[in-house]
Amino acid sequence: MKPAALVASGLALLLSACVVGSEDPGGGGDDDVPPPTGIAGSITSDQTWSGAQTITASATIEAGVTVTVTAGAAIEARDGVTLRVKGTLRVEGTDAEKVTFLPTIDALTWAGIVADAGGTVDLAYVEGTDVATLVYCHAGATCDLDHVVFDDVGKALVVEGTATLTKSRISKVQNGGVTVSNGELTITDSYLLTSSGDVIVQTGGALVIDHSEVGEAQGSYEHCNLHIGSAATLRITNSNIRSGVFGMMLGGTDGAVMQYNNWTENGAGTDLSEVGVNANVDLRFNYWDQGAPSLGAAFDVTSPAAAPIADAGPRP
Repeated sequence: MKPAALVASGLALLLSACVVGSEDPGGGGDDDVPPPTGIAGSITSDQTWSGAQTITASATIEAGVTVTVTAGAAIEARDGVTLRVKGTLRVEGTDAEKVTFLPTIDALTWAGIVADAGGTVDLAYVEGTDVATLVYCHAGATCDLDHVVFDDVGKALVVEGTATLTKSRISKVQNGGVTVSNGELTITDSYLLTSSGDVIVQTGGALVIDHSEVGEAQGSYEHCNLHIGSAATLRITNSNIRSGVFGMMLGGTDGAVMQYNNWTENGAGTDLSEVGVNANVDLRFNYWDQGAPSLGAAFDVTSPAAAPIADAGPRP
C-alpha cells in the first residue's frame, strides 16, 4: 500500500489538471493568454487610448467625457461597429506617428464615427480604409479633420453640423463621398478624388472650398465632381475641378462665387451644367480648357484666365 501522503499528492495533481482544463473550453489553448478585452458600450469617464485597441461592439462616448487617442495608436473595429460621440473624441496623431483606424481582419468594413449634437470630433493625422461613413457630423456637432488620408470608403464626411477638412486626401468613395446637408463645411488644401457617383453633394447649408482638387468621378451613370442641388452659401476658389463626366451640376443658388479655378479634363461641354434655378453666379477669372461656358445672364464668366492658374490646387 502506498503511503497516505503520496496518495494525497497524486490526487492533488489530478484535481489541478482538471481545473486547468475546465478554464479552456476550446481545448488546447495557451493558459497564459488573457481573455479578450475591448472597447464597447457606454464610456462614462475620461480615457486615453494608446497602442493597439479594438472596438468590439458599438460604443458611446457620453456627454462631458473626453477620449484621447495618442500618436501611433492602432484602432480596429469589428464589422458594423459604430463609435458614437456625445462628448469629445480627440485623436492626436502626428506626421511621424499617425493613428490608424481599420476594420478587424475578420470584418469587411466598420460603420464609422457618429458625432451627435453637442459632440466634438477632432481627428489629426489619421489614416485608414474600409469604413461605411468615416464621420457623420449631426446638427449641433463640431467635426475637424486635419491631415486625414482614407480610401475605399462609402462616405468620408456627412455634414449637418459644422466641419472642416484640411490638408487631407480622400479617394475611392461611393456616391456623395462628401455630403453637406444644411451644415457648414470648409475644405482647404485637400484632395477629393474618384467616385462611383458624385464626389461632393450639397443639398443645403454652406460649402467653402479653397486651394483643393476635386475630380476623377467615374462610373456607369452621369455623375459629377460636384453636384449642388441647393446652397445657402457656395464659394470655391483657387481649386482644380477636373476629370469628371460633369465638372459640376449646379442648382438652387443665389450669389455663388467660383473664381480662380482650373476646369480641366471634364466631359465635352460639361464643365458646368445648370440643373436648377440659379442667380448671380460669379464665375470670373477661371481657366476653362474648353473655353468659358455659355449659361445665360445669371452667370458672369467674364475675364477668363488665358492659361492654367498656377496657384490653384492644394498647397504643400
